[in-house]
Amino acid sequence: MLSYIFKRLLALIPTVAVPMVMLFILLRLTPGDPAAVILGEEATAADIANLRQEMGLNDPLWLQFIAWLGRMIRFDFGESIFLRTAVSDSVLAAAGVTAQLAVLALLVAVLIGPLLGAIAASTKSRSLDKAMVMGSAVGIATPTFWLAILMVLVFGVMLRWFPVAGYVPPTTDFGQFLRFMALPAVALGVLEAATLFRYSRNGVLDAKYQPFVTTARAQGLAERTITGQYVFRSALVPVVTVVGLSMASLLGGAVVTENVFSLPGLGKLLLTAVDRRDYPLIEGCIFFIAIIFVLVNLLVDVVCAFLDPRIRLDIKD
Repeated sequence: MLSYIFKRLLALIPTVAVPMVMLFILLRLTPGDPAAVILGEEATAADIANLRQEMGLNDPLWLQFIAWLGRMIRFDFGESIFLRTAVSDSVLAAAGVTAQLAVLALLVAVLIGPLLGAIAASTKSRSLDKAMVMGSAVGIATPTFWLAILMVLVFGVMLRWFPVAGYVPPTTDFGQFLRFMALPAVALGVLEAATLFRYSRNGVLDAKYQPFVTTARAQGLAERTITGQYVFRSALVPVVTVVGLSMASLLGGAVVTENVFSLPGLGKLLLTAVDRRDYPLIEGCIFFIAIIFVLVNLLVDVVCAFLDPRIRLDIKD
């Protein structure tokens, strides 16, 4: 297992390096002048030229790449052009808010999706099963921004149950923190629960007809024991895998959701950086998202290996 984890950690290097190199190239080839954006419409051509020289934008692309690569190796993302603060400090501060939102949304998804999936797979009512499958299809097809705006309109504007914008740290007032995070967390989590529902339902249906379940029934084990110790445990493997992949969806959805609810998270910071052509801040945000994504996937692989003995045998082989 340790050898497997070490090999996966080595594989993370190109997984993160390739998108970062592509990001560097795309940012430099995108039309627009960062110096002109920074200085504004009233800047003179001389001012823009001086700032481009100061930022190294007049250097050949290959020379810019070498300088950029040296900074990346040292994990030095420099200073944000607009915020005038270290990129690492800005990204970590915003990532804390995004992490809180992602954890709450994932909690909503995990509490709803697998439970309903198991119920749908176990129920003898075909109409209930069809209704739940149809509901999951609607949830998967629903855009995150549409549901977020709808929740703002209904629960924030019309009913006035929850605030529609802003953020309160949990260390300041945990109750207010939950009130401000409720709508964005549910907007993200409910849609992700639809995906988990599909996988958990299919996993339970598939596990119910596996040979080891038939053998357990032939040995006279109680149906409750078979369901709890064999069926659900086997069905958890694809669900855990999807939960890991859900982190990418949650991070992508957070970009939109944080702007709808004005949360000072990583998604809002990234959009602001893109709008202002803040190269160092964009690179810092993308690097952090890539690291989180690959580490979560590594964790998912390790958990699946513990849940399913067949995966452990494949690792040994």
